[in-house]
Amino acid sequence: AQYRQHVGAANFGFDLGAKASFYRFATYGAKKARAYENYRMPNRIPAVYPLGFSPLETFDETDYALTAGVKGSLGAWRWDLSSTFGKDITRLGVDDSVNVSLFTDTGFSPTTFKAGEFRASQWTNNLDISREFDIGWAAPLNVALGLEQRRDTYEIVAGEPASRYKEGSQSYPGFLLTDAGKHDRDNEAVYINFSSQPVTGWTVDLAGRYEHFSDFGNAKVGKLTSRYDFSPAFALRGTFSNGFRAPTLAESYYSATNVSPRSAFVQLAPNSPGARLVGIDGLKPEKSTNLSAGLVLNPAPGVTVTLDAYQIKIRDRIVGSGALYGSGGAVNSPAVTAAILANGNVLDPTVVETGINIFSNAIDTRSRGLELVATKSSNYGNYGRVDWSAAANYNTVKVTKINQAPSQLQPQVLLDATAISDIETASPKMRVNLGALWRSGAWTVNLREAIYGKSSEMQSPDGGATYFKSEIGTLAVTDLEVSYRLSNAWTVSVGANNLFNKYPDQVNAEVLRIQRENLDNGAVTIYPSFSPIGINGGYYYARANFKF
Repeated sequence: AQYRQHVGAANFGFDLGAKASFYRFATYGAKKARAYENYRMPNRIPAVYPLGFSPLETFDETDYALTAGVKGSLGAWRWDLSSTFGKDITRLGVDDSVNVSLFTDTGFSPTTFKAGEFRASQWTNNLDISREFDIGWAAPLNVALGLEQRRDTYEIVAGEPASRYKEGSQSYPGFLLTDAGKHDRDNEAVYINFSSQPVTGWTVDLAGRYEHFSDFGNAKVGKLTSRYDFSPAFALRGTFSNGFRAPTLAESYYSATNVSPRSAFVQLAPNSPGARLVGIDGLKPEKSTNLSAGLVLNPAPGVTVTLDAYQIKIRDRIVGSGALYGSGGAVNSPAVTAAILANGNVLDPTVVETGINIFSNAIDTRSRGLELVATKSSNYGNYGRVDWSAAANYNTVKVTKINQAPSQLQPQVLLDATAISDIETASPKMRVNLGALWRSGAWTVNLREAIYGKSSEMQSPDGGATYFKSEIGTLAVTDLEVSYRLSNAWTVSVGANNLFNKYPDQVNAEVLRIQRENLDNGAVTIYPSFSPIGINGGYYYARANFKF
């Protein structure tokens, strides 16, 4: 996609007497982008596009945030009072497109459309206080407590009438009046934290948090962390905690229609009337239990090694469904078609597959993994210094429970083979990062090597009748940057991300063959979308930095 982005930031503060200070920082960003969508054949609307056409989806985003606060001390207490407000507005549109039904019914259609807007904001206020108490232990007891108040808003603005007339503008229909709406949530929280060393070398940290959500009631979470340093060279550490995550407003209320020349799928909001027709009535919060244990080694000067094992269990995890078909699938459900109609959609009559996608609390998952991090600093005298680093992670995600699909959708399931593989296998189980940062005089060389293990996804090119595995083998990607400091003010650099222009393995050949036989535009996607290195090959750049 083509994009232009402008970002600015400001940060300042000043003292308010000897024991307090005021601080403030702000960010502002603006981005404009556009990207080609799938080509439409000449027979789609020859009166307007006799040679066919490729619509462009456009994206115009404004994002800003402002934080202001006062912090200081009162006796032995430290305090910090702050307020943060941020807002993001995204305007979506379509260029070089057409509304076929509007042209057929009226003899005219625009070729540029305003498809609608997303607006999201968050206002957060915090008060944090802390102090230390000498209770006769090896270290003072640090007590921290605080209050938080937060208000979230999320809004979808409907597209202009021409963009949503019947099936809407080609490639990206405008948001319907049934998609549109403004939603909000209030949240209040209080926390307390105790940390100290009962005896020399043994650190204990205990924290608890209580929250109230205006739409989900109350939540209690806690964490216990401990570490014991047997010596400066060896320590053990461990953590136990539970977690609570309320659905985001977007997860609860996002709704849109996604189309291609061959298919039309409606993303149903879980809180919508259409969702209730397929047996889903909103979302529940996720809950989790987390365990980790590890060791810290400092075997020699300048050398640090950490090794940690962890397990995360999530109950009622919120995930997107697989494709749920109303027509054109290997299995279809009349309730899906009813839900689409209840949402107010009129789908393109030329497509051969229709259906819905929806977020739901579909599964329980368990993640287990190991993480190893090692760093070393080497001094080679006249030849400079090198900071060496190595980090490795091995992680497995297992779907331990799948909640049965509502009766309205059966025999379809909420998660098809594609959706399950997106959770369990689409991310590599193994990743290794190696780095060497060399500095000598005015020269700096930064070399990084990222190694990704295998990943795969099950894909169906024919509505779920058959599935094929698309697999990406082990990949190694090299990043390199060389910098030279011309003066105290100027530094020039040249570099590369993906230096050797690596690409992932292509989509399963059988998937592409069937898509091409069906004249399915999905066949243009010859590289898997789940690739850990992207599909754009090498990126090479030159940069000049000036320091005031």
